[in-house]
Amino acid sequence: MRASALFLAVIMAAACLRLAPRPVVDEPQAVIDRHVFAAGVDRTGDWAVPRGEKSVFLENGDAGVASFLSLKNLRDEHTLTWTWYGPGGQLHRETGPIMIGRPGLVFDRYVAWDEIGFSDVPGLRGRWTVVVRLDGAAAVTARFEVR
Repeated sequence: MRASALFLAVIMAAACLRLAPRPVVDEPQAVIDRHVFAAGVDRTGDWAVPRGEKSVFLENGDAGVASFLSLKNLRDEHTLTWTWYGPGGQLHRETGPIMIGRPGLVFDRYVAWDEIGFSDVPGLRGRWTVVVRLDGAAAVTARFEVR
């Protein structure tokens, strides 16, 4: 009787060890790999790359600014929003939520961007701030200058 009770206790202890929950590690749904400002964006087929990466732009030498984002391990659908603030801190432009990705798919690499042109921007010179939100949360805050 004693041996069977000891055996039962060992079996129950082993069962408890096996049933203990494992920590859940959430894999990121989207990882921002890189953000740059550029003079433009060159498209090639289904892909795009920034052209003329820099952080200082010339009012009379550049047509505008592109805020270019590279993501990796993008799973499912997400939203991006760009908010552009002029030199005085005033809101210049805000995109609506832009859908990226696709339900049920994983993209090893994904690119997205937003651009502003200089031709219709009053008070252009100075330091600008761009905030990029991923699923509503600020993911990138970056600055560039227009001279």
